[in-house]
Amino acid sequence: MTSKVDVLIVFYNSANFIRPLFDSLQRVSVPFTAYFLDNGSRDGTAEILASEILKLRFRAYLLRSLRNNGFARGINLLARQGTNEFIFILNPDTELDEGALEKLLARIESDPAIGICEARQWPREHPKAYDAATGETTWCSGAAALVRRKAFVQASGFDERLFFMYCEDVDLSWKLWLTGWKCIYVPEAVARHYTQDLVKGKRRTVENYFTFRNSLFLFYRFGASDQWNVCWRYLLTRLMSSKYTVRSKVLFMFAFVDHIRYIPYLLHTRHTWGNRKHPWVRLEQTSLAD
Repeated sequence: MTSKVDVLIVFYNSANFIRPLFDSLQRVSVPFTAYFLDNGSRDGTAEILASEILKLRFRAYLLRSLRNNGFARGINLLARQGTNEFIFILNPDTELDEGALEKLLARIESDPAIGICEARQWPREHPKAYDAATGETTWCSGAAALVRRKAFVQASGFDERLFFMYCEDVDLSWKLWLTGWKCIYVPEAVARHYTQDLVKGKRRTVENYFTFRNSLFLFYRFGASDQWNVCWRYLLTRLMSSKYTVRSKVLFMFAFVDHIRYIPYLLHTRHTWGNRKHPWVRLEQTSLAD
């Protein structure tokens, strides 16, 4: 059977997750080709990957980088390695439930207008709206998402100039909606995702920094003139509310200052992406409304 799917996984200090992830990939029944990138890990990830890849029953390629390229650029690099019709973007800290990829593939092949479809993450799911009848949703998480290569290329992939990590999947999803593709949620396809809040003792400094900064990017690129209240409320909550520690507020201030240098590029790209409204492009369904 000919492969239709390229599985893309970017690893960074992911040594503890490799074997469970590979075990779940070994259970996938549809043929696929895997492309792995080690993003300059320092915990032995690359060595474990080099050893474990020899035991896999599917074709897999390993690339190594001496530096951390981030998630967005890492996936873009891997996407250029393959040619299959679909690319399956998967986080290294996941395990696929039985039949997950098969269900995603069946759904995306059922409608040529679907650009991306995502699996349901367990035990933590992103709270966002979706249509129970059609599966249409405002955005698809990049933790476990099957993307039509044609759609990915048309949207120019992830914007690696803006996004190192976090919010790049929202940005991609909205670009897909605005170019006529559908974003679909497939709840019967399940991926177990061991997010940072489930790993004891793991600090979330990097996550908080990029989530704060990159959420502002979404507003500049896609926000309408009548949605400034969303942005101001977001800033006031993060910088003034007692919900956040002084340390967190200082971190947010650094992220706010950092985002300023990207404003010219963001305003320039509004001419491509932000000059149209779409019913599924919803700022209130992102961290801007938290």
